[in-house]
Amino acid sequence: MAGTSAIALAWLLRAAGWKNSWIVAGICVGVFFGPLCCANVFPDFFTTYFDGCGDARNELLRSQRARQALEIAAANTQTIPAESLLVELDAWQRSAEIRLTQERVEFNHGALWLTAVLAAAVTLARSPMIGRVRWWRGGGLAIGVWTVLIPIASVLLIAQLETREVVTTWSLVAAATIAFGAALPAGRERWTTMGLLQDNAPSLDAARATSGFISCSVACVAAWGMDFDFAAAWLLPWGTMLAAWGLRDHHKTLINACAGPASCAAVAIALTRVDILQQFRFAPTVGLYFAGEDVRWIAAAIGFALTLAVPWMQSLRVSLAITSAPLPQAALASTALLIGVLPSWFGISIIVSAATMEVLSPLRKITAKHLDQLIHTGSG
Repeated sequence: MAGTSAIALAWLLRAAGWKNSWIVAGICVGVFFGPLCCANVFPDFFTTYFDGCGDARNELLRSQRARQALEIAAANTQTIPAESLLVELDAWQRSAEIRLTQERVEFNHGALWLTAVLAAAVTLARSPMIGRVRWWRGGGLAIGVWTVLIPIASVLLIAQLETREVVTTWSLVAAATIAFGAALPAGRERWTTMGLLQDNAPSLDAARATSGFISCSVACVAAWGMDFDFAAAWLLPWGTMLAAWGLRDHHKTLINACAGPASCAAVAIALTRVDILQQFRFAPTVGLYFAGEDVRWIAAAIGFALTLAVPWMQSLRVSLAITSAPLPQAALASTALLIGVLPSWFGISIIVSAATMEVLSPLRKITAKHLDQLIHTGSG
């Protein structure tokens, strides 16, 4: 229901002239059917179709309120509650929390696998492994390492600043999601980058494929700390990404046309489970936007400049083709949110930053035109 509604809204926005609206449509529908709107206006409808844990949640609230009432009564009467009563209330709250977690997992099981399949369609269509990659040509391996390691380090730094924790399973999930590389450039963009690199043209494909392989490796390390079912759902999109290895570019095929709707539906389904306003944090969202867009772009350009001695302007220009992947990032973050392996606030930050990348994608075209002019002026 949420996924179909999100796709319909996205098509309406596209028909109205807003082409870069897949993730935004998913966010809007997810918020509408989620705890922020639907739970307040149509609580029974929300509980039946998008929550499914109403009784367990009420039980947890009762246990928490009982503990709070006991503490207030003890403070007012200046007495110490009986130890046996405190133990009983703690046990009640823990059992309520366990029941809520179990019921949430059971209720979200179908939605999780549907989202994982949708994410798999996105990663297959936008796989950085597409094409016959010549790994050994032109320093592409080194450039691919540059492309992902700095963004991964940025994500781990953001997680450290926000939580004061060392590297954890969820931070590795976030790092792998942000590190996901862009697919094969096509059409005029493909010819432009090949013309700029000339004999080093194979390095572009090797760089994007290397970045995809490294991000997949990080995702596999993160899956090591998950339960089997969750690990299988998490690794399904990465498996389809690898399945595109060596295939010819399918830029105009049906599977590529499905990438936008699938990403839109995945985002909508995931956000029906979280309160986006309560969980949203501005600072990590901004940081993740720069880590997944500008930092990746500059890192790739540094790789071209240092590895192949490509002039800086040309390095920036060719890096634009392989350093933006908002749809797969949003789909992977949605899957991680439903698994529960990614904190809600961090998953929302990734989705919102991916939506910002998609909305601002025309700026990349403007930047490319300016760089083309500067390169042409310099060569002239």
